[in-house]
Amino acid sequence: MKLLLLGSTGLLGRAVAEEARLRGHALREAARRNAEITLDIADEQALREVLAAENPDMVFNCAALTDIEACERNPLDAWSTNARPLAFLAAWARESGGKLIHVSTDQYFTEGGREAHDEMTPVSLVNEYARTKFAGEAFALTAANALVLRTSIVGIRGSEKQTLAEWAIDVALNDRPAQLFADAWSSSIDVGSFARAAFDMAEAEMSGLYNLAAGEVYTKEDFVREIARQLERKLTAATSGSVRGLATTRAHCLGLDVTRAETLLGRRLPELPEVVASVLHRYNEISAHDLRQLAPHRNA
Repeated sequence: MKLLLLGSTGLLGRAVAEEARLRGHALREAARRNAEITLDIADEQALREVLAAENPDMVFNCAALTDIEACERNPLDAWSTNARPLAFLAAWARESGGKLIHVSTDQYFTEGGREAHDEMTPVSLVNEYARTKFAGEAFALTAANALVLRTSIVGIRGSEKQTLAEWAIDVALNDRPAQLFADAWSSSIDVGSFARAAFDMAEAEMSGLYNLAAGEVYTKEDFVREIARQLERKLTAATSGSVRGLATTRAHCLGLDVTRAETLLGRRLPELPEVVASVLHRYNEISAHDLRQLAPHRNA
């Protein structure tokens, strides 16, 4: 299958690319920079030209403006990246018969605490990021063959810009002072598990809106403390805190009910300990690779 991956250089895009190669897909990667195809999906004409030139069987869209503060400052940029391109991608799916997989978000719920929200739960759109991602879902779902996946992901990038998981590992390994949000609930899943499940769903010809996340609702504080537990470290300088003091209003009750996805996949999705174990495994892989890369220089 010929697969066009949009947003291939991001945290999730890299995991999707790796899984695509393992499955033998003919992969073409597109991103704004550092990819084999240079593409800003906010550029309608460029997006249309790439779709025409590549003629893929499947488009997997991981591209998004995910910085919540940046979306508030630049709502037009948020709309141009998170929403409008999905109208053109959905049109491509309808006209070509190709499969569209669109990665959405969990940033839609402000009530319920630990509650796991299913796909029919009414949403609360409290910021531009949520508004534009929700609009993107609506555009994508105008194509009968589209698969829209609400999720929250965690993983290891291995670059100068830390991910949440890399920050948490640093806090645990070095017992750094940190404020851990005790009222920010989520069902974040590691990127590898997400990519495998997403391809399984696509290959089973699933379409429509699904939650694809961890099988457990937990807080960001729980996530950091589970990392420390698995690393056998103590957090003596970390304190519990609240997301309510952040500058931009955020939805914070973000648990997702993954019953429908688990039923159709025929397996359960990972819970917090498994998510963290996968993250730490990837961290150790990257750390070992970096050490091997340094070895020749050390011996020079």
